Amino acid sequence: MITSKDVAEAVMALRTADPLVVLTPGLIYRYLGKRPSCGGCMPLIANLMVAYDEEGPSPSRANARLGIEEP
Repeated sequence: MITSKDVAEAVMALRTADPLVVLTPGLIYRYLGKRPSCGGCMPLIANLMVAYDEEGPSPSRANARLGIEEP
């Protein structure tokens, strides 16, 4: 299972390594060493990825904007 925190950390790490990298859900999955089982979560991963990339290093603001509650 991939959490919103995992996506945020992957975005930060990928941006730190290469500020011009083109972020894609597939790149996030590869970075995390995971594979999607059906692809149904790809839109959510894409939305999280874009929100974290736009918001910067604070995933809580992006989560609030997307309506995701932190555990």
